[in-house]
Amino acid sequence: MPHTPRLCIDSRTAVELPQTGIMAQELIDQLVAANGEEEASEWIQKHRTVLLSHPGQVFSGQLRRYETKRKVGTSPLYWLWEKEFVKSAGISFFHRFRAIDQMNVACVIMTLTTVLPPKRKLPFFITRRPNQYFCVPSEKDLEFLHVKYQIAKERIFVARPAVRRLVHFQELQKPEKPIALFLISEKENREQLDRLRRVVKSRFPHLEHKVIVMKNKDGLNPKTWISLLSNTQICFYLTPKPFDWGTLALESLFYKIPTVFNEENAGLREILPHTGLTLNRFLIEQTEMDSLEKETLRAWNDLKHSGAFEPLALAKRYREIYNQIEPSKLV
Repeated sequence: MPHTPRLCIDSRTAVELPQTGIMAQELIDQLVAANGEEEASEWIQKHRTVLLSHPGQVFSGQLRRYETKRKVGTSPLYWLWEKEFVKSAGISFFHRFRAIDQMNVACVIMTLTTVLPPKRKLPFFITRRPNQYFCVPSEKDLEFLHVKYQIAKERIFVARPAVRRLVHFQELQKPEKPIALFLISEKENREQLDRLRRVVKSRFPHLEHKVIVMKNKDGLNPKTWISLLSNTQICFYLTPKPFDWGTLALESLFYKIPTVFNEENAGLREILPHTGLTLNRFLIEQTEMDSLEKETLRAWNDLKHSGAFEPLALAKRYREIYNQIEPSKLV
C-alpha cells in the first residue's frame, strides 16, 4: 500500500525568533483560515498537514502536532535528530523556517526553507541538495542566494511580504501619549540610532521616543504591538538585514502611520519602489509631518493594490509554491 504523502511545517522558529519568526505562526494560521476558500492548500483540505512545535505554542485549527523541547540547531547531533524525526513521523515534505546561519543540511525528503535574517552573521557556505528549495522576500535576496551560495534560481521562490490577519480585526485605541517608535535589529547600532533620534527630536519635539530591539527574546505580542501603534505618530523601521520580511513596518503602514524604513531593506524597497519613506530621503530632505502623511497615503494605496494587505496573501502564495514543488503528490 503506498505511503500517504504528508507535509510537516516546523513552527518552532515562531518562539525562538519572536520577531523574524512571526512568519511561521502567521502562515500556519492563514493556511488553516483559508480552508474552504480560494486560497486553500490541498495539503490542509485533505488533512495531510502536521506541525512540529514546542509545547505550549498556540495555533488556529486542529492540526496534528509533534511536540519537542529541542531547539533548532546546526550541530551533527541536531541533524541526526531531525533525520530521525522525519523518518518516525512518516512525512514526505518538510517546510522549515530558518535564520540563514541556522540552515543545517536538509533531510532526504523534499524540503522548503523559508529564509530569515541571520541571528549573528551570514554563513560562509550553505550545503545544497537536489531536494532542497528556498523561499525569500525579494528578488535581491534571490540573487544573493544564487550568487553567494551558488543555489540554482529555479530552486528559489519569492513570496512578497504581507501583513498578518490580526490587523484586519484590531482597531487602534485612542492615543494616550504620542511617540516616535524606533524598531531596530541590533543594539550595536546605538551611535546611528542616537544621531537619528536627535534629528527626530529637533523636528518633532512633542514626541516621546520608544526604542524596540527586535532581536530581544521578549518580543511583541499582538496586544502590546497594537497598543504601541495606537500611540505611534511616526515609526522608523531600521533593519537593513537581508532576508527581512518587514512585517511590522507593513502593519504600521496598514494603519496609515508614517513609517520610514532603511532603503537597504530589499523586501520593503521592492514592494514600495517609488516611495519617499526611505531613511535617506527623510534625513536629506528634512521631511516634515504633512509630507510624510501624504507619502504614507500613497504607500498605503500601492500596498493595497499589490496584495500586501490581503488577509490570506501568504496562504495563497505558499499554496502556489507547494504545488510547484510537489504537484504529483496531491492525490
